[in-house]
Amino acid sequence: MIRAERAHLRRVLYSILHFFLRLSFRILFQMEIIGEEYVPRDEAVIIVTNHTSYIDPVVMGIAAPQELNYIAKKELFRNVLFRWLIMSFRAFPLRRGIVDRYSLNRALALLTRKEPLLIFPGGTRSEAEAILPTKPGVGMIIYKSKVKAVPALMRGTNNILPRNAKFIHFHKLKVSFGKPLELDKFFQMPECKQTYELIAQEITSNLKALV
Repeated sequence: MIRAERAHLRRVLYSILHFFLRLSFRILFQMEIIGEEYVPRDEAVIIVTNHTSYIDPVVMGIAAPQELNYIAKKELFRNVLFRWLIMSFRAFPLRRGIVDRYSLNRALALLTRKEPLLIFPGGTRSEAEAILPTKPGVGMIIYKSKVKAVPALMRGTNNILPRNAKFIHFHKLKVSFGKPLELDKFFQMPECKQTYELIAQEITSNLKALV
């Protein structure tokens, strides 16, 4: 009972914070959100998006209609205070360059519980607003979970908080969501690296189509 009450309180507090953050970003950055209706509610979904700035997780968290879980590189968890901050926003670490079984199992468990997951498929920040090739590991998560994947594109975050910048700049911000990807044909294929790579290529091409 206590756990249920805490969960309900968290949802209420999140809804209030989400409302005021959206309002603030619309005033400060003229934030425009397009295609929000394409993001499923109350079911498992993976949002795949471009990544150009450290502010991207905040922006996508505000733009998405529900509270997200995040996969973040393990290096971001080294600082105690920053680790506490991003974990309070439901981030969990990923060791890059290897098959991180812990992160994979954590992601699949979240999706099984119908909790939405945000992934930056390029694995790192890109220059300007370039779309990086999607990592095969993202294809692995989608294949194993068999959930919907929604592409999204953020424009302006690299101007709001550029690389090595110490202060935020006020610049117009736009977030576009695309229709859920048609991936059923890949789920009929054998589970192997080649299938993961085909899913990854499909993600990359759909992200580029949003540009």
